[in-house]
Amino acid sequence: MLIPDHETEVDFLNCEAIAQTVATVLRENRNRPLTIGIHGDWGAGKSSVLKMIETDLTQDKNVAVLWFNGWTFEGFDDAKTILIESTITELCRQRSATGKVKAIAGKLLRRIDWLKVAKRGGGVALNVLTGLPAPDQIQSALAMLNGVTQRIGDMTSEDVTSRLNEIGGFLKPAENGDNLPETIHAFREEFKTLLDEAKIDQLVVLIDDLDRCLPNTAVETLEAIRLFLFVPKTAFIIGADEAMIEYAVRQHFPDLPAASGPLPYARNYLEKLVQIPFRIPALGAQETRAYVMLLLLQGLVGEDHEGFKTLLNQVREGLRQPWLGESATQSDVQAVDKTRRTELDAAFVLAQQIAPMLAEGTKGNPRQVKRFLNALLVRQAIAKARGFGNLIRQPVLAKLMLAERFQPDFYEHVAAQAMASGDGKSADLVALEAANTEQDKKAEKKRTGRKTDDSADEVQASGAEKWRDRDWLKRWLTITPAIAQEDLRPYVFVARDKRLLTGGTVVGGLDALTAKLCATNPFELRPAEPEVRSLTPGDAGIVFAAVRERVLAAGSLKTAPPGISGLSLLAKHHPRYQAELVKLLGSFDPSELGPWAVKGWNESITEPNAKQELQGVIQGWTVGNDNDLLKQAAATALSTLKQGSG
Repeated sequence: MLIPDHETEVDFLNCEAIAQTVATVLRENRNRPLTIGIHGDWGAGKSSVLKMIETDLTQDKNVAVLWFNGWTFEGFDDAKTILIESTITELCRQRSATGKVKAIAGKLLRRIDWLKVAKRGGGVALNVLTGLPAPDQIQSALAMLNGVTQRIGDMTSEDVTSRLNEIGGFLKPAENGDNLPETIHAFREEFKTLLDEAKIDQLVVLIDDLDRCLPNTAVETLEAIRLFLFVPKTAFIIGADEAMIEYAVRQHFPDLPAASGPLPYARNYLEKLVQIPFRIPALGAQETRAYVMLLLLQGLVGEDHEGFKTLLNQVREGLRQPWLGESATQSDVQAVDKTRRTELDAAFVLAQQIAPMLAEGTKGNPRQVKRFLNALLVRQAIAKARGFGNLIRQPVLAKLMLAERFQPDFYEHVAAQAMASGDGKSADLVALEAANTEQDKKAEKKRTGRKTDDSADEVQASGAEKWRDRDWLKRWLTITPAIAQEDLRPYVFVARDKRLLTGGTVVGGLDALTAKLCATNPFELRPAEPEVRSLTPGDAGIVFAAVRERVLAAGSLKTAPPGISGLSLLAKHHPRYQAELVKLLGSFDPSELGPWAVKGWNESITEPNAKQELQGVIQGWTVGNDNDLLKQAAATALSTLKQGSG
């Protein structure tokens, strides 16, 4: 009964209101060019909102809806032309009833062919159709030209010609010889004609997963959208985490000023491009309770079950005003399918028990909620397959997994005690539950005047008092059922057998997390951050060593080797490894290093001693080597560090 983790048109999150609002804005502004942002954290439901918008808009035959997934084209040489070409090609495929449509589309495609074949080299990219070259790109071109002249004696004539062609890509004209303004104007006029000939009242392009792309791909896609900003009847809807897009802008334009007016430059860039932003809110306790319940019920009876559809409509109606606390009752859930009352009851009760802490711990992120529930269901399946499923009770397993996910050090302590004992009980957990019960009794005594025993001494004697000050654990102890008297060994064993929780280790154990941290796309690291943050000190050391080995085994260091961003993330959440990371940087041969080595350490190197050591390493790179590019980057970074902002 695994819960699928993909975009859906079935609205469990009450996001339909956002989708309907976007559709209304589009209908009321068909003749105006629009760019709309659907913003939200990773896993917030952006793709599902885009699906709902698509379903709504495609009911009108005069509206053409295209779907573009930026991540699909990650790694292509020119993401900018990919979006433009895909838009024209897909539009022609949908509306190619007349030869005139094909002819106009063909002319537009030929107009951008020259951009596709533009040369790249030394980090320099042609940027003519949708924007002028940035100053740093021109400087890079001049540096390349200077390098060619200095090394011309060691190069063949073919090498010299090739390098000069790369630099000349900056000056390559459009095929018809028009200058830049004429080229842009002609493209927009021809595209407008294409829409008229195809009898389209509005073209809507849905762009998904842009925040998963590398900075260059993300920014080039946004630059391509600028080309259409003044073409009537066109609308772009961008589903992306705005923080990740701002990061991409900062990385793509590293030499731009930090701020432009009262706002950071990256935020200004995004706000100028996105005219109407929508942000998907995080789930609160009430919404999480409903979401968990609906996911579990959907897994039991299916989303096409009539009883489930009735309940879904009822829950969504209640979520229109979540502050009122109106939601489905246990009787409502039982009515979904009277033949499965026991299972439905269990799902309802579990949702009530774990939702508040799950909402708090996941920050209301739907994907994290799904992963938690899938981990719960898979562990039950593992226990059943191993022959001890009858020893696993779902409420107990769920409660333990909450501790494992959000208080990993406490969980490891309890698990170690349980496995070392003869009856599977944790002495500290027994004492904590007793103390919690004692507090309840004191409250009852104050209300009724009855006498109680005091268990505070037992907690102190057991050594469990160090856990008592954690507010999270105080709330966790109140979740039913009480589990101190349970034999916890089967639960710990199934967790050791397969760690499927989003924290700690995931499917495949520490090796899988190591692989994630060595991904070539640094944007893939973001989903792994909760796992890194939840690692125990011992596991963090194992993973750090494994990733470091991958980095040392890398070939060229001209670009950041796979794994270096993973080490940075580990150091950020486990400061004891910051000095180790700095030592690794200092061990690299400066002549082999690219400018990446001096950037991006603000969040990961925060310990005073480690920061001082990093400054020393960067200082060393400014002298004593023939890597002029590294010297220049190191000098700039060192100046920033000394100012206290690097």
